[in-house]
Formats: sequence, C-alpha cells, structure tokens
Amino acid sequence: MKKSILIMALAALLLMPVFAQGTVEAKPDQEYVLRFGHVLTPEDTFNKQYLEWSKAVAARTNGKLKIEVYPSAQLGVEEDVLEQIRLGSNVGWQTDPARLGNYVKEWGILYMPFFLGGIDDVEKLLDSKVVKGWVDQLEKQHQIKVVSYAWVQGFRNIFTNKPGKSPAELRNSLIRTANAPAWLATVNSLGSKAVALAYGELYNGIQTKVVDGCELPYAAAKQLKVYEVADYIVETQHIFQLNVMVVSAAWFNKLPADYQQILIEECNKAGLVASNILLKNAEADRQFMIDQGMTYIPHSDLDVAAFKASGEAAYKALGLDAAKAAVYAELGK
Repeated sequence: MKKSILIMALAALLLMPVFAQGTVEAKPDQEYVLRFGHVLTPEDTFNKQYLEWSKAVAARTNGKLKIEVYPSAQLGVEEDVLEQIRLGSNVGWQTDPARLGNYVKEWGILYMPFFLGGIDDVEKLLDSKVVKGWVDQLEKQHQIKVVSYAWVQGFRNIFTNKPGKSPAELRNSLIRTANAPAWLATVNSLGSKAVALAYGELYNGIQTKVVDGCELPYAAAKQLKVYEVADYIVETQHIFQLNVMVVSAAWFNKLPADYQQILIEECNKAGLVASNILLKNAEADRQFMIDQGMTYIPHSDLDVAAFKASGEAAYKALGLDAAKAAVYAELGK
C-alpha cells in the first residue's frame, strides 16, 4: 500500500511545471548530449535504469536529446564533476543531499542520523515547500539543477569486523564513509570514527585494514562483495538514502521546454522502477550476505535509543537544528 502511494505521489510530481526558463524552441537539426555519471557498478540496478532513462528520452525526442551513461566514476571524482556542472558543462551526476550540503547547508539534513524514517517520509518530502526552497537556492546561487530525487536505495547499515550494539561499543571502530560534512557527522555520531575514502577504495580499504568497515545500503554492499572482507552486519538503519540527480542549470535552461519536461519525467519514471526493485529486494540481499557467512545483528537488538540520542550532537555540530524543525513540521513529526 505504501509503495502504491509513493508511485501515485511521484506520478503527480511528473506533472509539475518544474522546468524553468523553457522558452527555447528546438531547431530541426539541433542535438543535445548529456554525459551522465555515477560511482556505482554497471551491474547496479540504478545503472540499468539510467540506461532505460536514456532510451526513453531518446525515443521521445527522436534522438535529439541523448544521454550517455558513465558508471564506475568514469567521469572523475564527484566533487570535480559537480564543479563542472556549476561551470555549465553538459554533464550530470547522481549525488546526494550530504554533498549538496556543501553548497546549500540545509540539504545535508536529509542524510543526518535517523532523520528520515522510510518511504512515508519520502512521500511527504515530495510536497515540501522547505525542500523546494533549497532546490531553487541550488539553481539560482550555484547553477546546480535538480532533475529528480525519486531514486531511493533504502536504509544504510554498518558492515564491519568490529561489531557493536550501541555507540559505546562502536567507539573504536573505523568506518568508511563519503567526504561530506553530513556523512562524517552522522557516522561519528554512531560512536565510530568516520574515515573518508573514495567509493572505489572501499573494498580494499577494509581488506587492508585501513578501516574496520563501511556503511552502505544492502544492495550496494552486495554489489561490492563487502561480505568477502567484513564479518558483521550491524543493522543501524542510520540513514534512509534518497539520491539526487543533478545537471548544469545553464545547460538545462538551453534545452527546449518540451525536452526539459521529457528529461525530468523520464528520470522520475526510471527512478520509481529502480527504487521499488531495491526496496523489494533488500531482505533477499541481506540474506544473501548472511548465507555467505556474515553474522547479522538486527535493528531490534541494538540500543536504538542510545544511537538516536547520540545523533542529536551531529545536528548541533552542523547548525542544522532549525532545518530539522522546519522539515519535521511539514512531516508532522
């Protein structure tokens, strides 16, 4: 039932006039190319749906708007790609609220500890006036255009060789995460020590004991074969992960209005498919890793109250208490 509500909510989002400055008319022979990149593997569900997004956009524009998909960080380091986007390059990227928080601080709230509780909260975010304000601010002040945030990977958990059921028990654990303030603050709030490593260095980092573990959603952990180098799943559920697809505002606003709409519509549609696949398969992905020999510590066995209480320090450290209150007022929390 909840998934069907999400589908209806996102379907409504497709009809919203979110494409701005769309007064350009397509010339008969004009072609546009978007080079879209991400850090995930070619086998990842997201990558497969990016290819479907590309096909759908090409079909609806008679091949005049092409999306070239580059997995495995082929376009470079994320921070560098985001700067290319700001400068007007015809590139796009799968990013996250934590990294967007480097430009508009409040975005980081969406990846703070235990902020989103699941699909119900994501549904409500689609109509959030507060988040819409952050979208506009990114575009006007930083030239980053949000195309979609309808791509959900589910809860992130800890995969480690030093398990713990409370912040106190995780105190000596080095956990890999991404290099952005919200990521680092959230992982530190779990009691562990956050270590920023590139996504592609995650497996080797655990294998060579540079870190004790990492934090990922189940699907990504399975794809990266984390079960080969980590012994424990600690089901913290500390972040419910939604992703944000961005392009250059300058490039986007040069597209004809109908191409803008098609780009957004088809991105949301593909995101729906990917999100539902991942949410449906989360338990199976977890069981696969258990079958490979990992020891599973379920969420119900953790001192969740202690984790949440510890997480409050992260909001204060980043000055996001007001943003939390504003969004929670809309979510009815």
